[in-house]
Formats: sequence, structure tokens, C-alpha cells
Amino acid sequence: MQRYIVPNNLPEDFRDVEQSSVVGTDMQGYDLTHYVLAERLLQVEYASIRDQIRNEASSDTLTYILEGGFRGFHKYSSGEQWQEWKDGAEQKWYQLYEDGELPWEPYEEDPIAIRDHAKRKENNATI
Repeated sequence: MQRYIVPNNLPEDFRDVEQSSVVGTDMQGYDLTHYVLAERLLQVEYASIRDQIRNEASSDTLTYILEGGFRGFHKYSSGEQWQEWKDGAEQKWYQLYEDGELPWEPYEEDPIAIRDHAKRKENNATI
């Protein structure tokens, strides 16, 4: 019986900190961990692909990812994440959030999700 040997071509993990390590503080003063930042970057990228597919014949972003592979934001170094975040993703994420256009709810440990949960709990307690 012939065995198939899986090639070792998975993208390298360049994460240089623990997932719970704070990478930086966003424009609203929230400390973002490596994991939370990766999740926010995923939301921005997904929304970009979604919007391209809605409005164009194809998505250049999706084509780029499928052609060349994509390491994934969770495997980015903290510096790579922060650079991506400050290069327009931060403003885009907050715009999507304010417009109610995030593709899914923020990660449960995202400071925004924690704040929103506390507000909902407070509002329900006062009703």
C-alpha cells in the first residue's frame, strides 16, 4: 500500500507573543491582545471580500489569498498585526462596528464586546 506524504507547505507561524499578550492600544483606548486583533483583522478582510463580491465581478482580495496562500492573522507577528491595523484596518473596523456591518459579533473577549455586554446588562437591570 502506497502512503501519501503530506508536504510541509503550511505557512509559518511568525507569532512572537502569546495570544493573550497586548499588542497595542486602539484609537478608543482599548488594549488589544494578539488574538483579539487577529479577529478584528479577519472581520475587516471578510467584509472587504464580501463587499467586493456584492459590487464587482470578482474579489481581488480573495483571488490574492487563493493564488498565493495566506498565513492568517493569527500567525502574524505582533508588529505585522499592528502595521496592518494602523494601515487602515482600524478605521474600517470601527466604521463597520458603528454601522452595524461587522460580518459577525466581536470576539467575546474583545473589549468592545465586554463593554457592550456590560451596557446590555445594566440596561436590563434598570428596566
